[in-house]
Amino acid sequence: MAKQFQITQRVVVNGENKSTSFRMYGENDDVTALGALLAGGYEVKEINDSLSDTTNVDQNNASTNPVTGIFLSGPKNQIASIRPYSGVIHFKNTANVDDIAAVLKTTKPFEMLPNEVPTRVTVKRSESFSASTQTGA
Repeated sequence: MAKQFQITQRVVVNGENKSTSFRMYGENDDVTALGALLAGGYEVKEINDSLSDTTNVDQNNASTNPVTGIFLSGPKNQIASIRPYSGVIHFKNTANVDDIAAVLKTTKPFEMLPNEVPTRVTVKRSESFSASTQTGA
């Protein structure tokens, strides 16, 4: 059964410690899959500490793939978003928009339609650039 998670990412970028928190609705496997794409480390709050991974918290990242928001669209006008409270979510440089969309296209993020998956995933990387990936048909 899907749950609400709070994820706190901790990453060192160019020698500076950064911490970003955001919420996500989904299954444990969804959080773990998205976490595998994050730069640095992350902690998950849902009273399930087994999903946290802080092994790379102190590793310096010269650069990351910053994302300001992820928007999931579904059937019957359902929408969900994954957005930091402030700042950006730092993904690994190797994680591109298609990787993020692939991880999230099988999630069930809609509380009102718990068995539906997203039909569209939009990843916003900055105030001026966003990319969408259509999922399924």
